[in-house]
Amino acid sequence: MVRSAWLLVALAWLTACNPDTVVHKVGWFATMRHQRNIKPYARPIPSVPGTVPVSGAELPVTRETADRLVNPRTRTAESLNRGQWVYQTYCLVCHGEHGLGNGPVSLAGGGPFPGIPSLVDPTRPKMTDGAIYGMIVEAQRMGRGLMPRYGDKIHGNDRWDLVNYVRNLQLNARGNQ
Repeated sequence: MVRSAWLLVALAWLTACNPDTVVHKVGWFATMRHQRNIKPYARPIPSVPGTVPVSGAELPVTRETADRLVNPRTRTAESLNRGQWVYQTYCLVCHGEHGLGNGPVSLAGGGPFPGIPSLVDPTRPKMTDGAIYGMIVEAQRMGRGLMPRYGDKIHGNDRWDLVNYVRNLQLNARGNQ
């Protein structure tokens, strides 16, 4: 009986204490409570230009922003081999083995889709690497309405390796002319 009474007193004493009034009296807890910080919505700090949103989404590539993109990958054998693999996986079916626009699904290759452009015609080398990158990521936003978007399928350095491989196709086509 006495034991249960002490238990009830101890329980009442613990619940009567407000931890906020006790904690701030302890020195090292007080520094945590009274620190310099930014309160929510008090003074929002603008995000740093070029950062990725919290949602994890990529910043959209548009015609205006694409030309400013710089290819971080050098045209090495490793990059070209990886780019060739990506090209054969995603691009060959429409653009053909040599980028002429005569892939198996194109009208020129016997398929149903007309108007698939050549990647090696004389106007394509004038496009910046960023513009080609933008076509890979979001072709509709770059002005190519029929080309599907590959931004959700081709990621990271594979995009730039594909740009390097397309540039290599263009160099080979100019060498054969």
